[in-house]
Amino acid sequence: MRHSDNKGHTHGALSSAQLSADTWPDFERLFASNGGVWGGCWCMFFHKPGHFDSKDYEKNKAAKHSLVEEGRAHGIIVYCGDEPVGWCQFGPKEELTRIDKKRRYVPTAPEPWRITCLFVAPGHRRSGVAKLAVERSVSYMKKLKAKVVEAYPVEGERSATLLWMGTPGLFEGAGFKEVGPFGKSSWVYSLRLAGR
Repeated sequence: MRHSDNKGHTHGALSSAQLSADTWPDFERLFASNGGVWGGCWCMFFHKPGHFDSKDYEKNKAAKHSLVEEGRAHGIIVYCGDEPVGWCQFGPKEELTRIDKKRRYVPTAPEPWRITCLFVAPGHRRSGVAKLAVERSVSYMKKLKAKVVEAYPVEGERSATLLWMGTPGLFEGAGFKEVGPFGKSSWVYSLRLAGR
């Protein structure tokens, strides 16, 4: 089901939908028109511990499709009109296991939910797409009974293509708090959901 945001943006009204078997064609259209995003990853990196070939376009696409069909991949697709222009991946700890292998990472809760990846198509950046994607992701996680959500934003001035985990300001604006380091230039941010 598509949810509208009628606040008005540079590129027109935005709306969003959850990733599912029904919305897979929109996810596929967004990623295929942007090289599989990050060279062919298809947002599989955090699903898979161990070796991962981000350039194995067809294999990663097929693996993602299988997870979606099985209901084991979560995310929000953002639209401008009928065009998919943004994406936010989230999920429970057991879906996005690679985070646990990060050196010195300490979870903020026993079973945190995680926001791991964001993408906004060129021509739609700085128009509220990422903000809406995070807001709708948090809202959906509340419905799924998540208690704590973690994010891992990147610090400093970087190319938009490198900000695939978001920025501190993006998550601070959504109510997240910094709780510790996550590598050399990124941080663990946490949000405790109200009533949980």
